[in-house]
Amino acid sequence: MKTPPPTPRATWVRLPLQPVRVTYVLLLGMAAVFLAQLYLGNDLIFQAGAKINAAVAQGETWRLVTALFIHVNSLHLLTALISIYSLGAEVERFYGGARYSLLFIFSGAAGGVASLFTNPLSSAGASAAIAGLLSAESIFLGRNRHIFGERGQRGRQSVIIVFCLNVIAALFLQLDLGGLLGGLLGGLAFGWFIGPVWQIVADVAPPEAPAAAGAPTYACVDRQPLTWARWVEVLALGLALAALASFAVPWQR
Repeated sequence: MKTPPPTPRATWVRLPLQPVRVTYVLLLGMAAVFLAQLYLGNDLIFQAGAKINAAVAQGETWRLVTALFIHVNSLHLLTALISIYSLGAEVERFYGGARYSLLFIFSGAAGGVASLFTNPLSSAGASAAIAGLLSAESIFLGRNRHIFGERGQRGRQSVIIVFCLNVIAALFLQLDLGGLLGGLLGGLAFGWFIGPVWQIVADVAPPEAPAAAGAPTYACVDRQPLTWARWVEVLALGLALAALASFAVPWQR
């Protein structure tokens, strides 16, 4: 008579999820800018902050960031708000407010630099930053698959599907595909070098209500926290992006 296999013991893993704050600030900021467009004139705001290649070539590099908050019409804005609300909140819980803010700005600026090379027309919108959020989440789920298991695999597949749909939509709607791909690469680089990498350790402060009585409890700690070493890497990524932008400026002249 065979002995039945032992029943697996339940475990409780405490994830270091962070509160969502920056996402709501971004949503409010984009809505406020769009209201300003309605009351002050869409052309005025667009000309003041959109990605205009000639203006960037003259030194107005801040447009690579301000363009993320400007949208052409209400549908464009609504699409961005829904994407950031659904995707950004989850990424911020994993990355934390500081890294999430840097990720959003870096991915958006990377998309703007790519657009300087590929798109001679003016452009605006948060599509590049959203693409960066998608790729950064994919990197996070992949590097932490030992924690998320099949759920993480399904999450990565969903991210890839969503991005492919965005690329197809960009092709059909004649959106800034170069900016979208630039944001994707920016998010990949940021997620790999700066993103969190979790490790399971014994939980020194177990939850009050574990998954099962007597179940072992664990916690996840970040092996790649945002310390001074990470800030050096942030600076290095920023300098690399600035170098690419310096090549793009004479490209426009």
